[in-house]
Amino acid sequence: MESAGVKLPGPKGFWEIVKSVSAAEIAREAQRPLNLGLVGPAETREPLVQALYGLTEETVPPLTPRVLPGTSALSVYDSFKEEDGFPRNPEYHDLVIDLTGSREGAPEGVPIYSVPELGGWEKTLERILEDKPDLALALARSFPAFRPMVARRIVQQTALVNAEFAMLSGLVEQVPLLGAIGIPGAAFSDIVVLTKNQVMMTLRLAAIYGLEVDFQSRLAELAPLLGNAFGWRAIARELVGLVPVVGFVSRAAIAYAGTITAGRAMQFYYETGRRMSAAQIRQLYREAFVAAKDKLRGLTPKKSLRSLPPPSEPLLVEETEFAETPETMKESAP
Repeated sequence: MESAGVKLPGPKGFWEIVKSVSAAEIAREAQRPLNLGLVGPAETREPLVQALYGLTEETVPPLTPRVLPGTSALSVYDSFKEEDGFPRNPEYHDLVIDLTGSREGAPEGVPIYSVPELGGWEKTLERILEDKPDLALALARSFPAFRPMVARRIVQQTALVNAEFAMLSGLVEQVPLLGAIGIPGAAFSDIVVLTKNQVMMTLRLAAIYGLEVDFQSRLAELAPLLGNAFGWRAIARELVGLVPVVGFVSRAAIAYAGTITAGRAMQFYYETGRRMSAAQIRQLYREAFVAAKDKLRGLTPKKSLRSLPPPSEPLLVEETEFAETPETMKESAP
């Protein structure tokens, strides 16, 4: 296969290139054991333990200072005092969430995140992720309360990286259109970079939702990316409607919107076990394309932003296939 004088590998060769993404490294990062501490009276700890684990009152036993089961541990204490069992080693916990607003008795150097001081539960979770991005995958995999925030960050970061890369490389003006559309193709390496980023995004999303992180297990979700379901066929359709020239802003906005659409569709599936409808995909793509004007402001001149063209239709979600989650397998079991 050749495009614009560049010899392109076939599907098998492309798959081998994409498999250079280190799924094992993502798995190791996500499966890292953590030890969290939660300090506060039992009556205030109860709902937050439920929130952290995504549990209901029926599934949570009465709380006493203990380590809850799982690959990561949550140790609960009435206070930071030694008589209440709080460890004196400041490195015992990866982080401690405080519900009291008082650090009395806390050993120096303990990484404490106080819910009252930080302005509430959601802001506390956000602050933890800002301070400890290296723990984001492990926190989300072990404690479902972190999953929506971490998923949004993964998708947003990937979309911005792809947008910047597309802008700098001049990808859109040269992208292969996977058919006789009549627009010249580009170097294969550009497609590989953007697709590999989406592959890494998908593996990270699978990791934080507690799924297996390997290519065989995730093949059904990765296949649409490799077949350009959300990315390059959507770009091809976008290009057809752009007259007369696709500029730097457009190439970045297309990469951004395509990645956001792919990522949020995967997130929705991992959270619910259901696919987005065609209407939802269209709306999501249009919203992402419009949002690109503000998201990419730092990358582009203001004059170019004002000339951002309208979005066209993305690829419909019905054309993709996804792997089953444990939840969906239960539902489909005879």
